[in-house]
This record gives sequence, C-alpha cells and structure tokens, in this order.
Amino acid sequence: DQPHQHASRSERLRVRVADSGAHLRALAVAGAAAPRVRRRYRELRRDLWSSAVEWPGVGVGVGPGSGGTEEVLAALADLGTDQVLLRLHPWEREWDAEVALARRLAERGTDLVFALPQVRELVRDPARWRSVVTQIGERLRPYGRRFQIGQAINRSKWGLWNYREYVDLVATASEALRPLGDVEIIGPGVIDFEPHALAAALNYPGMSRLDRVASLLYVDRRGAPENAQLGFDALGKAALFRAIAETAHAGASSYWITEFNWPLWEGPHSPAGRTVSVDEDRQASYLVRYCVPVLGSGMAERAYWWQLAARGYGLLDPRAEGTRRRPAFLALATLIGELAGTRCEGLARLAERAADGARVYRFRHPVKGEVLVAWSLGDPVELPLPRRTHRLVTRDGVESSERRASARLGPAPAYYWLEPPKSS
Repeated sequence: DQPHQHASRSERLRVRVADSGAHLRALAVAGAAAPRVRRRYRELRRDLWSSAVEWPGVGVGVGPGSGGTEEVLAALADLGTDQVLLRLHPWEREWDAEVALARRLAERGTDLVFALPQVRELVRDPARWRSVVTQIGERLRPYGRRFQIGQAINRSKWGLWNYREYVDLVATASEALRPLGDVEIIGPGVIDFEPHALAAALNYPGMSRLDRVASLLYVDRRGAPENAQLGFDALGKAALFRAIAETAHAGASSYWITEFNWPLWEGPHSPAGRTVSVDEDRQASYLVRYCVPVLGSGMAERAYWWQLAARGYGLLDPRAEGTRRRPAFLALATLIGELAGTRCEGLARLAERAADGARVYRFRHPVKGEVLVAWSLGDPVELPLPRRTHRLVTRDGVESSERRASARLGPAPAYYWLEPPKSS
C-alpha cells in the first residue's frame, strides 16, 4: 500500500530548489486563505451540537490486496456497510478483478467511490494518465459515479512534487471523466493533519472545482483520537478541514475522510513505525471513538477505514488461516448496526456531572428509541443513567438485557439503550 522512493535525498533537494517558486506560491495562497478559514472554523465550533445530525454510517476501503471477490463480499456483508471505497492501480495494465468486484457490489446497492492514486511516471506523462483514467472511467462508471483523484499529494514519494502538478492531474482526469455523464470528482487526498497543504491545494491558481473535498485524516501519531495536536483533537481537525473545504476557491460544502486507521504492533507493515502502533484492543476502541464525534457532529459526512484486509492495520488479518477478524472488525460491525437509522443529538448532559474524561453521546432512533454511546478517557467511572437500560451492547457486539441504572465507563465504548420515558 506504500510507494517506494525513486530519488535520493540530494535529488529530492535539487527538485525542491527548482520548484521553489511553486512552493512559495502554495504558502502564499494558504496564508491568504487563513482569515476566512479561521472565521468559518469559529462558526462551526460555535454551532456544534446545535441541531441533530443524521448518522451517515461508516465506510470501508478495499484494495488489490483485500482478498478474493467472494471473501470480500462476505466480509462486507457481515460488516453491514453499504459504503465502499475501491482503490485501483492506474499504472497496471488491467483491472478485471476490480471491475468484477465493483459490479457485484453495485448489484447489492453499495455506494462506491473509486480511488485513483498516482505515481511519478503517470504524473510526467499526461497523455498516458488521460488514457488510463478514460479506460478506468468507462469500465467503472456503470457501477459508481465518484472518483477520487489524488492520493497523499503532500508526500513526494507518491509522485507529486508540487501543487501545480496536481492542478494538471485533476484537470486531465476531469476532462476524461466528465464526458461519461453524472460524475463527481473528489480530492485532493491530502494525508495527515496538514491544514496548510489542504488550503494550498484547494486554492492554488488554476485548480478545478471539486464536487467533494476529501482528505486522508490520520491522527494515529497522537494515539487516542481525543489527543490534541496544535490544540486540535480529531473532531477539531475535521472541523478545521471542513472550514477549509467550504471557504476554498476550488472547494465544496461536502467534506469526506477517505482514509483513517491505527497501525498495529505486528511487524514492519506500518509506514508510521512502531512508536505510534497500538494493540488490537486499543485499535478497536479508537475506531469507534474517532467515528462517533467526527461523523455524529456532521463535521465529516463520511469516513472510510483503510482497509478491509491488511497486515499491520486491516480489519481482517490475512496472515491467519481463514482470515481472522480482528476486534476492530467486530467494533465496526457493531457501530454500523447499532447506530443505523439514528440521529445524533450531541453530548448528553449527564457527562457534565461525571469525572473528567467521560464521553457520552446521545442518539435517537425513530422506532428503537434513545441510545447513549459512552466511554471514559481516564480511569473507569460509574455514571448514573437518566433511565434504566433495556439493552446493553458492548463495543464488540455482546448483548445483555440487564436493566441497569448506571453505566461503568472504560476506554471501550458501549451502547446503552434506555427504556422509554414514563408518560405523564
């Protein structure tokens, strides 16, 4: 899933010096965007939780290494997601397996997004880039209409060395895809929390307007999603990126996270390194604790875990016979199943009376009633509930019909379905 460096350190330095004009221009446009981004960010934070938000569900990324078609289809069915990001390799000569999988998923009613990453050879050969995007678009458009153009564009090892090159990449892809009919172009695919990079890409002169803004918002280097970086936790980062998306010249009102995950301690499969890796239990809890506030607040309209099966971070462990399902798989399946059809009403007031670190989010289903999703960042805490539970579901989907008057919160989120209020 990672590119290889094709240039030495001295060669990369030489390129950066030669492209210094483009880099200075990127800094200038990002700086010029800062005041309007700041204003919009403050508005978003001020209005946070002021109205209920429809729970959008959670998506999953599938790549060439995710497994055979039948295995992938079975796993996605058990997860219960109807949102799939399918990554292809445009530099390859054929995509029969991906097209076949897309067809089967479309038959199930899956909402598909196709991610088309770049490599240096394609960036330097616009005619070839246009040709492969046209071929891929013609084959996949019957099964989906959304195409993400750009993958980690702020990392030179992925083949783009300045934002001017990305402007050309998107323009060529748009010219190839737009004639196919009702198509959405998504980008720019900035990776990690680098707001200056997102602002530069979306405001760079000549940049084509995108239908949706997408980034690869990894927060794994900070550990828990509640941990801050430059004063922003995961929710704050999503809000800032949405502010950038809404105020950019080439931006859009719709902001998606098309990749996130936490790497595991199990060998050399994490590009982030062992110092930021976690165990499987913590990965599962972080997945839920990332999605609930970021998606429940509406700051991001979608989020996709990358990816379904992979050594070192996937929901499935492909090393095990029969492809073992990690705790994160169970956690995601439970999250999708428990919150389907709900609306998030924000932070529950009872959290205010709890010890520091308690997080309680209130969701409401039109038929099933009220459910609280809760956890604690610190030591376990006992928290009184507003009404007794009629159903309790753990992070991993273990159910209990025990009627409880309080919740014992720990790092693993749980779902507390409350009895209906007594009629007056």
